[in-house]
Amino acid sequence: MPDERAKRRVTLREVARAAGVSTATVTRTLQHSPRVEEATRNRVLAAVEELGYTPNPMAQGLRDGRRDGAVGLVTSGFTNVFQAGVAAGAERELRRAGLQMIIASTDEDPGREPEVVRALIDRRVSALLVMPDSDERDHLAPDRTFGTPVVMVGRPAGGLSADLVTTDDDAAVQEATKRLIGLGHRRIAALAGLRATFPARRRLEGFHRSLAGAAIEDEPHLVVSDLATSEQARTALRTLLRTPDPPTAVLGLNLGISTGILLERLAGATPFAFIGFDETEVSAGLGISAIVRDPQDVGRQAARLAVARLTEPALPPQTLTLPSRLVARGSGEIPVDELAPGTKR
Repeated sequence: MPDERAKRRVTLREVARAAGVSTATVTRTLQHSPRVEEATRNRVLAAVEELGYTPNPMAQGLRDGRRDGAVGLVTSGFTNVFQAGVAAGAERELRRAGLQMIIASTDEDPGREPEVVRALIDRRVSALLVMPDSDERDHLAPDRTFGTPVVMVGRPAGGLSADLVTTDDDAAVQEATKRLIGLGHRRIAALAGLRATFPARRRLEGFHRSLAGAAIEDEPHLVVSDLATSEQARTALRTLLRTPDPPTAVLGLNLGISTGILLERLAGATPFAFIGFDETEVSAGLGISAIVRDPQDVGRQAARLAVARLTEPALPPQTLTLPSRLVARGSGEIPVDELAPGTKR
């Protein structure tokens, strides 16, 4: 029967478990640190030999001052402006560290993410930056990635010990909702993506907190989720605007949804205040207020965490929360009293 170790890369954690020490002690031993006692060193080296552990050569090169190898980036596709910005920021930062970036797409199919991750692992990338499609994380566990460092981008690691870069979207949505409430709006529609996913849940939490803080009763029909395309968002909004009590203000809780709302706002006859999420040059040029993030900074920070993890594998997992901010351009600053006379409050 073939040795199972030949089929996969033994991890640093397995060596630490076999030697009865921490992963930090294994790392220091392999780096010939004088801080490791002789008996401990011998125990670790014996475990290394018994398990057939081979350090990741790319990570070892970084620790030795060499800069070579590649980092994989898993994205859902190439049409999302935010993800494109993340990729650009990460690529520049990795290039400065002497690393290449390999991009792989799930083509908007969450079921393909394990396959894409495995393809990058098979190419022996030194680390992974993952912008996940879903909240499933089993395929990113250390025994599946052979110890390859993983940096999560946008969504938490879901129980994994991994670095994370995210943005404070819920606070920004809460601020945007408060802004609309302060302008007299009480029927505020929120259009969101897949409710089962972390971003949609988090943004809707910010929306509901603001309503509760202003003692405004939830109107369930004004919250529409599970919207996957801009056309679906446009159709949902058109339906809302035809109800007897249409919303006077609308929040779009991702870029695709915001695009659909913008198209309906330009084509429709019913006026409403509007705040989008993320933006394009077109939406900014049209004066659309939006919650904005800096995708390139998200990419830069994720790349920096990956390089740091390769250099010092024993570092505790880090979480960086970057700001999301409300940019007022006019569309979200329309008081309810300035809407068409026929619009009900």
